Amino acid sequence: MSNEIERIGELLEKLQSPDFYNREEAVIELGSHQEDEAVAGLVMALEDVDLGIRELAADYLVKIKGDVASQLLIKFLGSEDIGSRNLASEILVKIGDGAVNALIDELDNDDHDVRKFVVDILGLIKYKDSAKKVAGKLHDSNINVVCSAAEALGEIGSESALPSLIEAFKSNEDVRLQVVESLGKIGGTKSLNYLIEYLQTDDPMILFAVIDAIGIVGDRNSVEHLIKFLSSDDTSIAEATMSAIVNISIQNKGALDYDLPLDKFVGFLFDGVKNKNKKLTKFTLNRLKHWYGQDVLNSLLEVLHYVDEEDLKSTVKMLGEIGAPASPTILKQFKNATSELKIIYLNILKQYVDEDIAKHLLEYKNDSDPEVRRNIAFTLGASGSQVMIDPLKVMTQDRDGHVRAAAFSALGWLCCENDIDFLFNGLNDRYPDVRDAVMGALILLGSQEVVNSFFEDLSNEDTERQRIAATALGLIGDPNVVEPLLQALNHPESSIRKSAIDSLAKIRDVENTDPLMLALNDENSGVRKSACTALIYIKGQTVIPEIRFLLDDQDLWVRYHMINMIGNSNNSAYGDYIRPFIDGTEDILKIAAIKALAKIGYKDALSDISKLQDDINQDIVKAAKNAINNLQEA
Repeated sequence: MSNEIERIGELLEKLQSPDFYNREEAVIELGSHQEDEAVAGLVMALEDVDLGIRELAADYLVKIKGDVASQLLIKFLGSEDIGSRNLASEILVKIGDGAVNALIDELDNDDHDVRKFVVDILGLIKYKDSAKKVAGKLHDSNINVVCSAAEALGEIGSESALPSLIEAFKSNEDVRLQVVESLGKIGGTKSLNYLIEYLQTDDPMILFAVIDAIGIVGDRNSVEHLIKFLSSDDTSIAEATMSAIVNISIQNKGALDYDLPLDKFVGFLFDGVKNKNKKLTKFTLNRLKHWYGQDVLNSLLEVLHYVDEEDLKSTVKMLGEIGAPASPTILKQFKNATSELKIIYLNILKQYVDEDIAKHLLEYKNDSDPEVRRNIAFTLGASGSQVMIDPLKVMTQDRDGHVRAAAFSALGWLCCENDIDFLFNGLNDRYPDVRDAVMGALILLGSQEVVNSFFEDLSNEDTERQRIAATALGLIGDPNVVEPLLQALNHPESSIRKSAIDSLAKIRDVENTDPLMLALNDENSGVRKSACTALIYIKGQTVIPEIRFLLDDQDLWVRYHMINMIGNSNNSAYGDYIRPFIDGTEDILKIAAIKALAKIGYKDALSDISKLQDDINQDIVKAAKNAINNLQEA
């Protein structure tokens, strides 16, 4: 022990070093000691010139806790240095229950500022058993201490303090606001009864506080006592009442059986939305399902860009449900709206757009913002009006590829066979997303003429058009396209062969699978993988023994793909095919095999997998442990 004390003495001297690192090392080592001298050293370090040293010492004091630390920290509460005082207060709060006894011992300190700080800290600690001692300070000689005691009792939240608080309310006018606030925080029937009684006050400040406190308590039965204040000539009282009722409504999941005069509070409620008041926003948006007029609609449109993403979605949906009554206002505001708001408006209109609304929107098809133009195109298409075909065709020439893509997508909802040639010309666009949009539009048409045109495109001189044709024919799913797709497996371009195989996998109704079997030996590994998938989709897992030679493929990713396909077969009979990979050299295949064997329930591999729990590769270890658990539970 003497050696430790001696060492602590050395560390205390080190705390006086002009070198930051010496002082930091001293604080760190002092933090490893529990002796009172070490604790005192850490408290001394709270006055270090460097913020980092002070914060480090504070962290250690919070960990050590104890009476000694608390007693020494309380001495800082009388400091003229506000920084030291605040830091000491913060540490005492973090120490929590362990600091309560030391704090209570200082409740009668000669310095009223110290008494106030002690009471404040006890309130923040919220230790229930301290309520009686704190309540004693409601009779302190200093009014600041009295008010702090009243506030602290609300933070502590113990009903045992109610008699003392009520007595203070009756005897001391200067503490009434704090008492009322604390009654609201303590809550419960007793607190509520007192608050309802205090609604009779003539003091508007007290009345405001009482109404707010009743809202915090949240008892739905208290609404009947508040209703009359909604018609108060004092705007602040009326709005405080509405705010209290909102709190009560939310705490009771909206279950209030009262007809509220919401029209009177449109401005107040929507200001709450603008100010991102969560409770007012939730209440207002929920009530809008049953309450809207022109003023409400105007206000709602004004706050759309103030709400968060979740509330915006529900609001847009709600405005869509309102439907036509909302459109004149939206269209009127559209011209001068920001791009962000225009897009929101379009998402609303899209839900019920008709030809008349679409005609109004044509004015903005050349908006300077491409994102607005893109949404305009989608909305025009959603109108279902054939009148929009020509404007959308013009928009397919837009300088922005995303706009062109949107215009082609929209045409897919409106076009007929007369427009097929126009759409096919869009497949020559240089941007992939535009070509994909055109393909989607043609698939929507899905007529025999479209199918025939895609047949022709399988021989198009442009290989990209060939790829799109192969993909589209698979998505159309017509059995008549099977033979041309099988022929496409001989195409010189691997991307076309792969697209054709992927399309056959989607169709599945393929009788002649010989070309797919040949594709398992294709020079391109992507084609081989697609052929593997297609054969299993078309013929089922029974084809696996015929194609298991892919487990010896020269390409690692083909082997990996085949292992996963076996894992997805749910057939333990194929376990012998992939068991050798457990002892292989490629870790990625080893992990895939472990997972696949567990997936098909191949218990014969348990002993081999168990050996891998000591592997240096932690991914293998994790996979092995998971596989063992799964196999043992199976």
